[in-house]
Amino acid sequence: MKRYLMIVVIALTSLLIFWTPFLFKTGTFWGINFENHGMETIVQNFDGLNYLSVAKTMYDSQPIYYAAHFPLYPLLICTLDVFMTGPQALLGSIIISNILLAIGLYIFFRVFVKNQKLVVILTTVALFFPARMLSVRGVGTSEPLFMFFVLTSLSYASRGKHWWATILGSLAVLTRIPGILLFGAYFIQFAILNLQFTKKLKLLFPYLLMPISLTLLFVFYEQKFGSFWAYFNSSSELHPVFFPPFLIFSNTAKWITDMWREDIIYIYLFYGLGLGLVKEKTIKVFGFITGTLLLLTAHRDLARYALPIAPIALLGFAPVLNNKYVKWGLLLLIPIYLLGWQFVVENVQSISDWSSLI
Repeated sequence: MKRYLMIVVIALTSLLIFWTPFLFKTGTFWGINFENHGMETIVQNFDGLNYLSVAKTMYDSQPIYYAAHFPLYPLLICTLDVFMTGPQALLGSIIISNILLAIGLYIFFRVFVKNQKLVVILTTVALFFPARMLSVRGVGTSEPLFMFFVLTSLSYASRGKHWWATILGSLAVLTRIPGILLFGAYFIQFAILNLQFTKKLKLLFPYLLMPISLTLLFVFYEQKFGSFWAYFNSSSELHPVFFPPFLIFSNTAKWITDMWREDIIYIYLFYGLGLGLVKEKTIKVFGFITGTLLLLTAHRDLARYALPIAPIALLGFAPVLNNKYVKWGLLLLIPIYLLGWQFVVENVQSISDWSSLI
């Protein structure tokens, strides 16, 4: 319990530090112009306002674009909205998501790593690395909640607690559509087991709840948007998966407009090596399924799309992590925070009328 508390404190303290320039309406700090803006900058970051809008309306009279924003994270905001205003509810959801992410990371690493001290190190590192993690968990996004469900589902599945794994996996599906990749990983894992066909079906049966959950959501979308396939029709910009692979290096793709893309190679290298070093089959299969889709993803924010499998990749590097390396890695916190701040300052969604979101 002490370790859980310590990890949660680290997550919340680092979040508070990240919010500090906005809480104090800072002008310029370390070369970053915060323009004296307050916490509205956090609220207005993509896709926070979109999720807040869904929380307020539950898709009623909303354009089909909102079908891309799955309902579980908005339901968390909606629950908090009972006790506070909409923007405050969004901020509250960020705090809760950070707590759950920290707990999910610790559970995940505790299952697959015997050294408890190393579990704490890995969990702490995963809260900051890859560097995109800090800015994602600092604003209103569904990734932290999604990662909690994914990591805990994988943890329970590895221990043979299949119903818990499928319930958590189904919640992941209702948070973000890549959650359905968990079902693919479990299906492949059971398919390759050296068991009778009937026993394989018995193992797989609980996990059918995951595609059923997605189907029911699409039925709900049909009621709200008039189309069972509303998610896929929501916006081509929100589904940046293309063939052949590596179109992220294209000079004609809409979501990649710069020519400095060397960092993408390092992203591929980190995840490729990390996943290759993982030994546990279930999480490795999920990692490689998601990793394959990353090769087909043509979006400049590839680092964000890859975050759900970042803990799996870090697990692969666990044998080389120790206190010595982590202490030197603390120096990276400065550029990680600076990276996050400049991103959040620039990634603001404009809004002229707050009345419908209060």
